[in-house]
Formats: sequence, C-alpha cells, structure tokens
Amino acid sequence: MTSSSGDGTKAGRAWEGFSTGARGSQGVFRIAVAAGVVAATAIVLTVAVVLTGGGGPSSAAPGIVAGVAQTPIRTISATGTPEVTFTPTPAPTTSPTAEPTPNATTATTTPTVDGVWTATPDAGTPTPTTVLTDPVGSLVSSIESTYGVRVLTDNQNWGDDQASQLRNLGAVSAALASIPGSVRSTNNANAGGTLTFLSNDGGSTEAGWQPYGSRAANYFSNEDMIGGSEVSANQVVLQPGSTAQTIAHEMMHAYQMRGQGAGNYAASLLTPEMKSFIQATGWTQLVSDDEVRADAASWDDINADFSYNGRSLSYTNEWGDTSTLYTPNPLEAYAETGGLYYGHSSAMTLPDWSDYWGWFSGNLG
Repeated sequence: MTSSSGDGTKAGRAWEGFSTGARGSQGVFRIAVAAGVVAATAIVLTVAVVLTGGGGPSSAAPGIVAGVAQTPIRTISATGTPEVTFTPTPAPTTSPTAEPTPNATTATTTPTVDGVWTATPDAGTPTPTTVLTDPVGSLVSSIESTYGVRVLTDNQNWGDDQASQLRNLGAVSAALASIPGSVRSTNNANAGGTLTFLSNDGGSTEAGWQPYGSRAANYFSNEDMIGGSEVSANQVVLQPGSTAQTIAHEMMHAYQMRGQGAGNYAASLLTPEMKSFIQATGWTQLVSDDEVRADAASWDDINADFSYNGRSLSYTNEWGDTSTLYTPNPLEAYAETGGLYYGHSSAMTLPDWSDYWGWFSGNLG
C-alpha cells in the first residue's frame, strides 16, 4: 500500500510517501529522502530508504539500502529516438529466475523527488579499495569476459570478507544472467560506453561524484561529473548487499536510456517502446508529447501526465511478506516490474501478472 509521510503530512516535503510490506510495524518500508538544496540536475536513477524487520534480511535501523528511481532531469530532446517494432507474444508458462542472495538487501521502489537532489552533490573521499583475492578476483574476470561489462574494484567496496564479496558479486552475475542477451548487448552500446558496475558506501560514481550526498545508494546514471563538467557515463552504482532484483531493476533503467544523451530522461517516456508498454499494462498518457517534454523540470508534473488503471502491483516476496511496487510513472513501472520478472529470487513465485510478463517476454525476451 502507499501511505503518507511518517509525520502525517506531505506538506513542504519533496517526497511522495512510502510503501510498506507486511510484518506489521516491522514491515519493509520504502521512503524517498526529503530533498535538500537544488544544486544540480542530471540523469541518475535510484535511491531508497528501506527498513527491514524480523525475518527479513536485516533488522538494522533505517538507512539508504536499495531503490529504484529518483531522477532529477536536465534536458529533453524531441529527436533521435530509435524506432522499435513490437510483436507481442503470449506470456510464458515459466519465467526467468535469479538465485537468491542470502542476507542481502531487498529490492524496493522509491517515490521520485521533484527535480532536486536529496542532498548537495559533491565529490567525496574515495572508498578504500577492496582487496579481491581468488576466487573473488576470478569471479570479477569471469563476469567481465562473459557479459562484456566492467566491474570496478579500485576505490570500491564489494564486501568485508570473501563470503560477502562472492555473494555481492554473485548478485551482479545473477542479474546479468537473468536479463535477455539483447538487453545486455544494447546496454553496452550507448554514448556512455560499456556498462560499468560499482559498489561503495558513499553512492559515488566512477569519478567520485556523489549526486545524493555522502550516503549509500543504488542508482543508474548516464552521466558523471569531472572537474565540474558533465560527461557521458553508463554506470550502475550499488551498495554492498544489493540483490539481483535490485541490480536487474537498474539495468532496466539503463535499457530505457539507450539512445538518450546525458541528462535526457523524460524523452524515454515517449519512445515507441514505452508507448507500447503503457498501452499494454493499463497506463494512460493524459497530455501531448510536447506537454510531457515541457514538464521535464518537475517529477510531480511528469507523474501527473500519466494515470494508471491497471492491476494491483502487490505480491508475496520470498519471506512471505506482501510487498507493493511503487510506480509513480510508467518508467518506474517498467523498471520495477522488469526487475522483478527477470531478477526475482528463485525462492519466490512470480505473481500472475500476465499483461506485464507477456509484454516483457514478447518484446525483450
């Protein structure tokens, strides 16, 4: 379900509420962090606050641990969108699964913030490099050679010990294995270069930029900042403990952004592919394409440009809890449901969402 903020009001706060799972007061909470000063805009996808309770992966105090789509916007281009042809096919009787990641954080969704960062972006102190010895180093090499991606280890933290390193890198491998090959190859073919995976406790890009401030976060970014200048990028930034489902979610965002320039986000809502997804899954675009482009400075406005009359997006996760995907717009619905479809744990049974699964199967594979 979706609830109002913890203090009972949304007034004056740049977030839109939170979703909860079961477990009563110890359920899985998903909250967007209250926004700070508007310091920059860029295309960065995903940050969330998650509180997990008894029986789940952790009972620690709230912290930024997983997420999906917090996307400040910069510019919109009305041209350059590749044509996509869709031939829907029936939903499969079975679906892809990724192996569960024990004791890892749960993949969740986040309300989008209205055109601002959650903290003043800055270039932070690099995370101490994790020393990766075999078999961990061999796993990194295997991931890179098998899937054609980059896995950064310098100034990164993939876990405090070998077991956690293998688990966290194993989640990356599982997510990559779960995603269709056409999606993987396309993700590597954009202006930002090869898809690159990072893992650190400060939400830092490869250049050390921290768009959400000095806090752990999961997000996709198609830009980086070097010496105050924007450069194209193609990065999935993780925090240690992210699940295959969370990572698959970020890869869905990377796929959405193919063909788009750095900082160009809202135009992804207007591609033939997204229009096909919108039509198939119960979404309606309420305004013209030009109006969507004109609303690019505000996520509240973008969200108001679309309405949803489809099925409920609640499901039972691997711990037996009821989780509800937070989908304020079709881009988030695409990444949330796509991440669940391709990257869910083999310990859970997919909900019977034939409209969503049929679309992904027929169009992505």
